[in-house]
Amino acid sequence: MTKILEEAGASQSPLHTGTRGVPGPVACLQTLSNRIAGVEAWAAGLTVFGIFCLLLGNVVSRSLGNPLIWTDELAVFLMAWAAFIGASLGLARRQHIAITLLPDALRPAARRQLAILVDVALLVFLAVLSVQIWRWFDPVGVLQAPSIEDFTSSTFNFIYQEPTVTLGMHKVWFWLVMPIFCVTATIHVLASLAGRLTGGEEMAA
Repeated sequence: MTKILEEAGASQSPLHTGTRGVPGPVACLQTLSNRIAGVEAWAAGLTVFGIFCLLLGNVVSRSLGNPLIWTDELAVFLMAWAAFIGASLGLARRQHIAITLLPDALRPAARRQLAILVDVALLVFLAVLSVQIWRWFDPVGVLQAPSIEDFTSSTFNFIYQEPTVTLGMHKVWFWLVMPIFCVTATIHVLASLAGRLTGGEEMAA
C-alpha cells in the first residue's frame, strides 16, 4: 500500500512549481491547485488499493464457497471515483493523452495562445457540465420540498432515493464525485490559465 501511495503522490510534480514574480491572487490559486492535487494523488492511491482489496476478497470468498456479492458493486463505484479523481489530477499535472504535432510546430508565442485557448475550452466544458449536474442534483428544489419523497414524486428525479443493489446505500453518495470533480478541475484549469496569462509559469500546450 505504501508503494502505491508513494507512486501516486510523488511520481510527478504538479504543473505549478514556482510562484516567483506571479501576482498574489494567482500564486494563491496555484498553491491551492497544488494542494488539491496532492490530496487527489493520495485519494487515487487509496481508492485503487481499495479496489484491489475488494477484488482479492471476492476471489478468496468465492474460492471458500461464500462469495461476498457486495464487493463487485462497491468496486465498480470506487472505479468511478478513481476515474474522476484521476481526471482532475491529470488536468492539474497536464498528464492527459494529447497529440502535440500542432503545438510542437508553432512558435512559442503561438503555442502560448493555443494553450490559453485549450484552457478556455476546458472551462467552457466544465461550466456546461456543472450546469447539468446542478440541474440533476437540484439542491434548491430539494431544500424547498417538504421531504425527499415529495421532491421525487413531483419532479420524477430519483437521484436521492435510487438504492444500490447490494450495499444498502443510496447511489447519490457515490454520484457526489461528479460535483467534486467539477470544483477541483475548475480550480486546476483556472490556476493554469491564470499562470499562462500572467507569464508566471512555463507555457505548455
